[in-house]
Amino acid sequence: MTRDTRRAANVAAASVVVFAVLWLLTTQVSAIRALSPISNDPWDAVATYAAIFLPIIAGPTWVRSLRHRLPQLPAVTARRIRWGASVAAAIVLVTSTTDIVAIATIGWPPGAGAAAALVTALAAVAAATSAVAIALLARTAMTTAKVAPAEQTLDPEPDIVDDALSLATDVAGAVGFRRPVERLASRIEAFLDRSAASPRRHRIVFGIVLALGAAVAFDVWHAIREGPWAAPLVPLLFGTLIGTAILAAYLGTLRPLRLLRPPTEP
Repeated sequence: MTRDTRRAANVAAASVVVFAVLWLLTTQVSAIRALSPISNDPWDAVATYAAIFLPIIAGPTWVRSLRHRLPQLPAVTARRIRWGASVAAAIVLVTSTTDIVAIATIGWPPGAGAAAALVTALAAVAAATSAVAIALLARTAMTTAKVAPAEQTLDPEPDIVDDALSLATDVAGAVGFRRPVERLASRIEAFLDRSAASPRRHRIVFGIVLALGAAVAFDVWHAIREGPWAAPLVPLLFGTLIGTAILAAYLGTLRPLRLLRPPTEP
């Protein structure tokens, strides 16, 4: 189970990396964006939402995979890794397939040259890699269906913050800074478990605040990059769309990926 889960998750992670390169080239490199057939809606909208969802799904899954490096994964941890990897790979498959459709139907303008070849190849690799990842994850899930119930494997089960702090401590230990990072991690854990303002005590409210902050940051970043907004209602509309997507992704993954657990009192 552990070997198959890690292999499938690694393939899914590779597909996310390929998609990230594709997204950066077609959205952040002006010379390629001007030529790309996927730079306009609805193709661009699909890529934008994929870029919103993937960090919330693939990021925690990656952290959890790196944190749990023992020879045998607990069943609950393996299940959560497979869930996150499957959803991330599915997003990459849908988005890259959409890009391929756009390229096939609209086509590249004359003179696109190397940019056309590179973007087309990246879209094809992303689609193929994500499809392989989904197949591997499905096979792994089926072959591990008789594993002991997840609730019996970890008590209490860490959330993604626990895993991130433990991973940071391990990395700091490797470079000789374990004690200060360990103390900082202990203070953060104490705040999260004891403070009345802890996100663990207000998980839904935290998601709303996170979505609002991200929406404002997007509007500011867009204004800096693209220039002032044409009308006051436009940033409100775009911010609402972005914030709603982030909140939906957060709420949809809060329990399956165990982003935040309930606090435990000492």
